[in-house]
Amino acid sequence: MNSELLNKCRNAETIFIYGAGAVADIFYIFLKQNQIQDKVKSFVVTKSDANLPDKFGIHTVTLSEVADELKNALVIVAVQSFTQGEIESVLQENEVSGYDCVDTEELLNGFYDELYHAPIEENKILFQNQSGEGYGGNPKYIAEKLIEYDTDQKLDLVWSVFRHREGIPKRVRQVLYGSEEYYKELATAKVWVDNSRKPFSARKRKGQFYIQAWHGAAPIKRVEKDAEDVLPAYYIEGARNDSKMADVFLSGSEFYSRLYRKSFWYDGVILKFGLPRHDVFWNMAAVRRKICDFYKIEENYGIVLYAPTFRDYHDIECYDLDIDRVAEALEKKFHRPFRMMVSRHPVNYQEYTFKKDADYIDVGDYDDFQELLAAADILITDYSGCMYDFSYTQRPVFLYQKDYGEYLRDRNFYIPMEKLPYIKAYSNDEMEQAIEGFDGERYASELKTFMGTMGNYDAGNASERVVQYLKENVISF
Repeated sequence: MNSELLNKCRNAETIFIYGAGAVADIFYIFLKQNQIQDKVKSFVVTKSDANLPDKFGIHTVTLSEVADELKNALVIVAVQSFTQGEIESVLQENEVSGYDCVDTEELLNGFYDELYHAPIEENKILFQNQSGEGYGGNPKYIAEKLIEYDTDQKLDLVWSVFRHREGIPKRVRQVLYGSEEYYKELATAKVWVDNSRKPFSARKRKGQFYIQAWHGAAPIKRVEKDAEDVLPAYYIEGARNDSKMADVFLSGSEFYSRLYRKSFWYDGVILKFGLPRHDVFWNMAAVRRKICDFYKIEENYGIVLYAPTFRDYHDIECYDLDIDRVAEALEKKFHRPFRMMVSRHPVNYQEYTFKKDADYIDVGDYDDFQELLAAADILITDYSGCMYDFSYTQRPVFLYQKDYGEYLRDRNFYIPMEKLPYIKAYSNDEMEQAIEGFDGERYASELKTFMGTMGNYDAGNASERVVQYLKENVISF
């Protein structure tokens, strides 16, 4: 790292790190290695969005909260080089002149060069679910199958988390995402298993093997290259780099195999095994008992899961589903009482606008969303791909799409909504009417026809097929 910048940091009384991503993490670790991390007061971001409230025990704050303080402190812009100009403009608009920009490539190259002194550990696998969200998604089901096969415990299984999770098996070590220990695990693991994009700053070394177990499965909202006009530049660069590093992508259908080629900047190996997380739909009875026991739901109750997706345009009124009214309508229609579970998308930081006395179970912290799907009798979502996963249950899906026009302009869809078999409503009145008029036989027929057009690979054994592939081609155990 530039000695001049290091000396500035040593001489400063207070340092603010502008950025909250991987570059900011690595710069903080650099300061820690030089024993001057205590000078860092906060990580600063332009907007809070989905950023963590703290990193390394230090608060993440917005520029508007500390603009005056920045004028009398050393500000280090620690973001990817292609976004530094944008941050500089924001600082100048706020009359902050005492800032320096990190030489990103120099920082990253030096950091990884040090890490690469340690050899790759041939028995180590590093898992990551939505960049640290917890024990779920395709990575979980691969890990579970590895644990089942690895009876002699030869493998070192490591899981990246934002915070320690009680639900992760003791057989799996946990490491805090973004910490110095995390990067050591990243640099020395033989295999990476992720279901979202790694940041542009990630560096894969020769001899490592990367399984991109992508979280998407649905032919719904446009993604990656097809949504390039609405996705931020840092994400696009990271996505391109991630596809370049990946050795294999996992696919659940012919539709998605074609999409990887067309829209993911990827021309490597595609494993057409189905998706490991879909294996749960071949074990739904046991999963339902588990969820009912965990949330103390009586056996005679039906379960309805409300799981909307996030919005880039920050509309909160679209989340005003009248959940008590929905539960009453479902009880009348299906002649049994219902409990409502409410989940939140991993990058949705907005509050839902339910009535104050609404009766529901908040399941947002439950690690494995797939188990919630397998346990539910009814799914209510909007544009989320979970509608497609849930289709494997052959149970009813209702779509509450109050902001349909705005979302269509923002993202658009691969298949027009009117051609999907799911039941649509654009207001609470329409939702109640849709439930009352639900035709189960017609829905089942249309759902079967639709799913038959996707070319699905799933047969309940995707996890086993991935593990067999690893044993035969990548790692011995």
